[in-house]
Amino acid sequence: MKKVSVVVPVYGAEKFVATTLDSLLAQTYENFEVIIVDDASPDGSIAICQQYDDPRIKIIHQENRGLPGARNTGIRNSTGDYIALLDADDVWVPTKLEKHVAHLNNAPSVGISFSYSSFIDEDDNLIGLHQTPKEIWEITPSQVLCRNPVGNGSAAVVRREVFDDIEFMDDVHGKLEPCYFDERLRCKSADATTSTQLIDVQ
Repeated sequence: MKKVSVVVPVYGAEKFVATTLDSLLAQTYENFEVIIVDDASPDGSIAICQQYDDPRIKIIHQENRGLPGARNTGIRNSTGDYIALLDADDVWVPTKLEKHVAHLNNAPSVGISFSYSSFIDEDDNLIGLHQTPKEIWEITPSQVLCRNPVGNGSAAVVRREVFDDIEFMDDVHGKLEPCYFDERLRCKSADATTSTQLIDVQ
């Protein structure tokens, strides 16, 4: 049975992180590990995470490196065959991992399995907005520049080999280490909780 590593960067998500973790631990596919990366969160987010008593959860603390740096740290510390990224203010439906694992298991040539997203408000109510990944032939240059045509950061489950293939070495923090996201490309708003989404698989 394939193991999934779920990387959860946490920064300023005190209001949402419990709901996020509850949705993760409610997955029907249970062979996964949770790597929570405390990116020097200034609020009580990590104290909430520490209340969870589940052997699949590991918490890593680091100085603030932004969302790319937190994801890099999580991936470096992962052991799964498949890797998923889950933002600390997003929610997964219970069958999400099960469906992605089945997709990747049945399609060896597929490196990344995506899902659609529905936007919800702070009380977990659907607001009627959705984000659906586009087929490769539907993607235009303007969509690449203005929007993310494949969904959001919490939508994909990725084969480890994909991250192995894009790995590069960087010393942005004073020591050479493997990276998968460019930590030099930090956006201030990317380090804050800005929207909440319900992530599902068609």
